[in-house]
Formats: sequence, C-alpha cells, structure tokens
Amino acid sequence: MKKASILLTLCFMLILTACGNNAGNSESGNNKPANQASGEGSSGEKVTIKLYTNAKGEPEEPMMKLVTAFNEQNDHIKVEHVALVQNNDSREMLQKLDVLSASGEEVDVVLLNNEGFVLERAGNGMLYPLDEFFTANNINPEDEYYRNPVYEGKHYAAMTDASFWFVALNENHLKDAGLAVPGFDWTWDDFREYSTKLAASGENRYGTYFHTFGEYANLIAYTDFKNPQMKEDGTLLFDDPSFEYWFNLRRAMEIEDKSVKPLADVLAAKQHWATDFMNGTTSMLPIAGYALDEAFLNSDSYPRDFKITFAPLPRSSASAETGLTSISGSFLTMHKNSKNKEAAFEFIKFATMEGAELSGRIPGWKKADGKAVLEKIIGDKSDLVDNQVLSNVLFDERVHTAGSSSVSVSYQQQLKKVAEGGINKFLLDNSTYDEAEKYMMDEGQKIIASNP
Repeated sequence: MKKASILLTLCFMLILTACGNNAGNSESGNNKPANQASGEGSSGEKVTIKLYTNAKGEPEEPMMKLVTAFNEQNDHIKVEHVALVQNNDSREMLQKLDVLSASGEEVDVVLLNNEGFVLERAGNGMLYPLDEFFTANNINPEDEYYRNPVYEGKHYAAMTDASFWFVALNENHLKDAGLAVPGFDWTWDDFREYSTKLAASGENRYGTYFHTFGEYANLIAYTDFKNPQMKEDGTLLFDDPSFEYWFNLRRAMEIEDKSVKPLADVLAAKQHWATDFMNGTTSMLPIAGYALDEAFLNSDSYPRDFKITFAPLPRSSASAETGLTSISGSFLTMHKNSKNKEAAFEFIKFATMEGAELSGRIPGWKKADGKAVLEKIIGDKSDLVDNQVLSNVLFDERVHTAGSSSVSVSYQQQLKKVAEGGINKFLLDNSTYDEAEKYMMDEGQKIIASNP
C-alpha cells in the first residue's frame, strides 16, 4: 500500500508538471518574437497573414491570382487580402496604411507600387528587412530580381512585376511618314527627328506625348544612372549635363518643332496618359509595361484602327551603352508589426519567384520565362500590338539597367518632385536652364538638410 501510495503521488505530480508545461508553451506561442517561425500553430491550425494592397480584391487582379494560387496549395498559411481603397489609388492607400501602422494595426505584407515608396517606408521604420530570410533560403536578391530597394545596406523588398520602359509607336503613322521601326542604336536626337516627321505626316497630329509623370523630367536619368536624382557620392544629380540636354530637348520639341503637345496644354486637359496616343492624335509615347494592361490591349475602352509597335528607349548619345533602359515595378514588403514574419516571407517568396508567372504580368524575377508570359498576356490580341517586336525590345540580350544604387534615402519621392518642379519651371515659366538648375539644387539641398 505504501508503495502504491508513493506511485500515485508521483503520477499526480507528473500530470501537474505536464499541464504546467503545456500552459507555458501555449502562452509563449501567443507571444513569439517577431522574427520567430510561426507558420503553424501548436494545434495545427492555419496562420493567417494580412496582405495590404491598393487592389480591390477582385479575382482577376494580378495580386489576387497569386493569393488564390498560394492559398490553394498551402495547408498551413492563409493569406487574407485587405483592400484599403476601391479606386486603385496607391497614394491614398499609403495614407491610410500610414495611419493604421501608427495605431499598431497588425499588418504582415504590403504591396508597394514604386521603389521610392519602399525607401520612404524603410526610412520611417514601417518595414522589416528581408536579409535574414534571404540568407536562410540561400537567396541572393541581386541574382534573382531586376530591382532591389536597399536602405542603409539592408534589403526591404522583393520585386513582383517588372515594367520595362520602351517607346510605343503608331504603326500607321510610321508608314505615312515612310519611317522604319527604330532599333537599339537610335538616340534621343533621332527620336526628335522621328517626332518632327511623324507630326508633319498628318493633320492635327503631334509626334510625341509626354505626360506629367516624374520620369518625364529627365528619362536619361532613369536609364543612365543608378539613382535618378542623386550621384553615387551622395550629392544631387540635378547639375549633371543630361538635365540640361533633356530640358532643352523638351523645349525645342515644343516650341521649335511643334511636335510635342505643350506641357501647359497637358496640365490643362487633366486627361489620362493614354488618351492622345490611343485616339491617334499622337504618334509616339515613351511609357512602361503597365501600358499593356491599362490601355494597349483594352480595345473596349480604346477602340482604334491601328496596330501598336515598339522601340527601345533611345540612347542618351551615340556613344552611350546599347540596351540601357529603366525598369520600374511593384514590390512586396514585410511590415515591422507582423507577428508571423516567416509565414509572411513564405508568401513573398512564392509570389515573387516560383509563382511569379501566375500574375499575368511580366515578373520581376529574372529567371522567369518573360517571353512566355508576354505571349499569354497578349493572347489573341496580336492584331492590337506587335508581339514579336515587343518581345525583342523587352528581352533582347542587350537589355539591362544601370542597377541598384548604393545611395538610398527615405526622401527619394521628394527629390522626384523637385525634378518635376524644375522641368515645369523651365517649360511653363520660360526660365533659363541655369535658373531651373539652381531651383532644383536649392530645393534638393533643403530636403537633404531637413532629413539629416
């Protein structure tokens, strides 16, 4: 009896200890460190991570295709999409996201549609760097993605889709002017000549349209330099000779050649960037790959009687590298508030690598089959755009970018606005270039001084 009593006591103590340990494990599971693995709970339930984008959440949207594919094949993580806006306005979405972040809202993954947006939010502490996850998965981001936003030496994003810049041309207008489709050797001087001849070949027609986007303040800065507003030594790029060349080119095309719609008229019209090109009143349009989705393949919104062909962005000069272009795009980032960071990275990795071709957009992953994706994007609409020419423009072995800059600042978007202000001052106020350059350098220095 004594032995039995002792055994019962020991069993009872073991049970209490086991219960205590289980309670302790449960508590620690609910308060894991932010960077601790949390793909699946102790009872096997799915972990839900929240994805914030400027999309509406409709099934046919590119990011939603990735979310659906991931959720269908993953048995321990569920991605829940949160739509902050219903108008796809990325700036409005970011304003709301900033408020949510400040209030401590749980956010796991954020889609940012601009490299500058990434750097801004890396700088203000909203985002969590991805380097530890890249390392754990043996990923060298420079080998994998076309663009890699880096802030203070750390990677803060993975590229989802890549928008290669090119020149879209009205094929009928080229034939009217007796011009061939330009190749990789043409320069911006050649572009000006094309614009003049195209404008002269028809009535009430401009050769070129430049919208109000910040890139149009100096497209050369986006092709020939790693950072379009700053030099690699950390000083402002606005005094580079390319700015003076570009500003004078824009003015000459407006005033002397009359082959470009004046910026004043563009601002007054308040129209969509695609309107003039798609209705045939403009022959050429430097633009990025998002134009396919938004306009070129949309015959319902933009019915037309011409086919669109394509050319690479012109070189800055006859001695410049062949094939240099600008590649913009969207990026998936990890929010600092995420309590499921490894699960969040699992989705980021899927969406930007193995699942990248499912979105219906040209992937930002270098190892994806971009030509095959482009063929699917165009589908049975090869009568609207020249698929073969576009494929060559995007994926020719000579096509490359200047690479990611070693200089990254959280106020990149503010500097972009300064460049816009400079070209506006030059074209609208009829200032001299020296005045416009002084304005950009002065305003840029003020921004730098206010962001020590």
